[in-house]
Amino acid sequence: MTAHADPGWYDDGTGKQRWWDGTRWTEEYIDLREPDVELHRDAAPTAGAAAAGWYDDQRGRLRWWDGRQWTTAVRYSGEEQELAGVVIDGRWVHFGESSQPVAGAEASVETGDALLRRPTFTRSAVERRLIGPLGPITPRALNRLIQRPLVYLVVAGTQQVWVTAVPQGQDAAARRFAGWVNTSAEHYRYR
Repeated sequence: MTAHADPGWYDDGTGKQRWWDGTRWTEEYIDLREPDVELHRDAAPTAGAAAAGWYDDQRGRLRWWDGRQWTTAVRYSGEEQELAGVVIDGRWVHFGESSQPVAGAEASVETGDALLRRPTFTRSAVERRLIGPLGPITPRALNRLIQRPLVYLVVAGTQQVWVTAVPQGQDAAARRFAGWVNTSAEHYRYR
């Protein structure tokens, strides 16, 4: 790891989750293989930078560290569900580079016309919280990017609102997917 990695708990290459303070490994670690997870201390790895490899990014997925910085390559558990670029895997829901806990998220499938008439949806663009497949959607671009006759999958989380067009003919699959997100959100709400 280098200063490019955010502080957090990461696999240190030994199978332990160790605290990375943003510049170096610390002495604190936890071993998730133990029946009771406890904080331990030992000598931190001497290497200042972690070797290239797959590391837990603490958002329910493994992410490739190239030896200098995080890349966009990710791996999921194999139990994930995906539709139109939105992936749900356990406690996390992902959209491109963004991730948020599934607890508190709410998914829906709506037409562009219905979305553009909903004040909470348009307000999310004004608040700079609305994200599409190409990145943030500004109020100025809203009417151009959200086409009235198309059907969209919307995932509203605590920090961001994601919107992506549902592939033609997959409306029923999108509704099942939204139901899965909502069921998972309810399941993890109090955990």
